[in-house]
Amino acid sequence: MTGDAGGDMLSWDESVFRDESVFEIDHVPETFRHRESQLESLKYALRPAVRGSRPLNTIVRGPPGTGKTTAVQKLFGELGTRTDVRTVRVNCQVDSTRYAVFSRLFEGIFDYEPPSSGISFKKLFGQITDRLVEEDDVLVVALDDVNYLFYENEASDTLYSLLRAHEAHSGAKIGVIVVSSDLGLDVIDDLDTRVQSVFRPEEVYFPVYDATEIYDILFERAKRGFHDGVIGDAELERVADLTADSGDLRVGIDLLRRA
Repeated sequence: MTGDAGGDMLSWDESVFRDESVFEIDHVPETFRHRESQLESLKYALRPAVRGSRPLNTIVRGPPGTGKTTAVQKLFGELGTRTDVRTVRVNCQVDSTRYAVFSRLFEGIFDYEPPSSGISFKKLFGQITDRLVEEDDVLVVALDDVNYLFYENEASDTLYSLLRAHEAHSGAKIGVIVVSSDLGLDVIDDLDTRVQSVFRPEEVYFPVYDATEIYDILFERAKRGFHDGVIGDAELERVADLTADSGDLRVGIDLLRRA
């Protein structure tokens, strides 16, 4: 490298990165490897929505860093570009109350945030469902990190409102995907019985990636994110080994970015 005093650091206008965004945690890769069966199961559950009906409700479970959020984002992206199905992903770690969840749904449907004060939940809920009925739209809601709703004792009320929407507002069609990384949480058993009777979800499990899968995914990220020759096989194998020890793919992606 040239242009720095010590001769061993990048100058201000140089970078090892071809595309640094590839290493962001929320990056959705063009090629999503080793989750084909899980994607097919999710597509099966969402297929009725494409035909204008309510989709099957689904629980997506698995340890952190196993591709759950990426799978949902990937499918929501496809639905948004190829169909008229409306999709909204809610990060429940940030929006951990029923009102906050429905505020995100409102924003997703109307493309602007609801008033910060002075609007009741009932009115907020009614405006969302009225628009869905008026436009004859199907809405698929992903409650990502749904465990945070359980921690706040908001899960049952939130799911009850979503799942009973068609009863309160005839013609409203809403399907729910709940995503949980807390393997100690039994989503069904921890819900109120009034919710259990109407939820009845399909379950899609995302296991920890094995060492070969981790190397394959990190190799693809490195190829897209770094310039040629930046990282060798030995270094990549070391990162893959450290990632396999943790079981969380995000560890390896972050190591590549930082290193």
